[in-house]
Amino acid sequence: MLYPWQESQWQNISQQIQQQRLPHALLFTGVAGLGKLSLANHVVATVLCENNDKEACGQCHSCQLFIAGSHPDHTFVEPEELGKQIKIEQIRQLKDKQELTPTVAKWKTVIISPAENMNINANNSLLKLLEEPQQNTLLILISAKPERLPITILSRCQKVTLSAPSSDVAINWLQQQASIDEQEISTLLQLAKGAPIATLELLESDIINTLQKVDHDFESLLKRNANPVALAKDWLQYDLLMVLSYLQTQLKKRIILMQNQADNSSSKEFWTIYDCIIAAIKLTSSANNINKTLLIEQFMVSVIDRSLNTIESKG
Repeated sequence: MLYPWQESQWQNISQQIQQQRLPHALLFTGVAGLGKLSLANHVVATVLCENNDKEACGQCHSCQLFIAGSHPDHTFVEPEELGKQIKIEQIRQLKDKQELTPTVAKWKTVIISPAENMNINANNSLLKLLEEPQQNTLLILISAKPERLPITILSRCQKVTLSAPSSDVAINWLQQQASIDEQEISTLLQLAKGAPIATLELLESDIINTLQKVDHDFESLLKRNANPVALAKDWLQYDLLMVLSYLQTQLKKRIILMQNQADNSSSKEFWTIYDCIIAAIKLTSSANNINKTLLIEQFMVSVIDRSLNTIESKG
C-alpha cells in the first residue's frame, strides 16, 4: 500500500527497478508514522513479483506467498521483544539464509526494522553482509533515528528520506479515514511531527482527554494550586515526551499572544518555563536511563518557581 506522500520516493525506486539499477541496500528514514514499512513492503513485493512490470501484480505465486507472510525468499528482522535490541544471532541467521539460492523468486529480500535497535555485534555482522552483497539481493533498513546507526552502515546504504506531507494533504487524508474535527487534527499533527499515520493512531486513542487533563494540571501549576509530587504520579502514566512536546507547542502560542498584546513582563517568565520544557525534552529523548519521577517533579517545581517570580514581579 502506498500513501499519497510516498509517490515521489516510489517513482524513483520504481525507475531504478525497471532500469535494473536498484542498489543492494536502502535506508528508509523519516519520523515515525509516515508508513516507511508499508513502502518497504511495496518495494519488496514488486522485486519478488514473477510478473514484475511496474508494480507487484498481487496474483502470481510469489505475490500470494508474500501477502500471506510466508515467502521463502524474504526475511523480516525485528526485535524478538518490543523495544528490545536486534541480536547478533538474528543477523547470523539472516546471513546463513542469504547464502542460499532463491527458491521461488529471482531475488532475495530483507527488511530490518527498526534498524537502530541492532546492538554493536549485530551491526558488525550486518556490515560484512553489506560489504559483500550477493547478486539479486535487496536489504532495506528502516529507521526513524538514523543518527544512531554506525557511519559504516550508513555509508553502504542508499538513503531514502520520507518527509511529512503538507498540512492540506495530511488533513485531507485523515478526514477520509474518519470524521474528525479539523482543530483536533491540527493539534495532533503537530504532536506527531506532521506524520498522518501517527496522528490517526493518536486520534484513535484517548489522547484528547489526556491533553485536556495536562492543560488543567499545567494551569494549576502556574497558579501554584498543585502538589508536584502527587501530580508527578499521575503524569507517569502518560507518554512523557508527547506531553512535554504538547506543552511546548501550547506555551509558544501563549507567548506569541502575549507579545502581540505587548505583555512583555509575563512573556519573559513564560520563555523561562519554555526553556525548562526544552531541557526536559532533551533529557527524555536521550539514550540514558533517567528517573522519570524525579524529572517530572523537578520540571513541575521549576514551573511553580517561575510562576511565583511572575507574581512577585507584578506585585
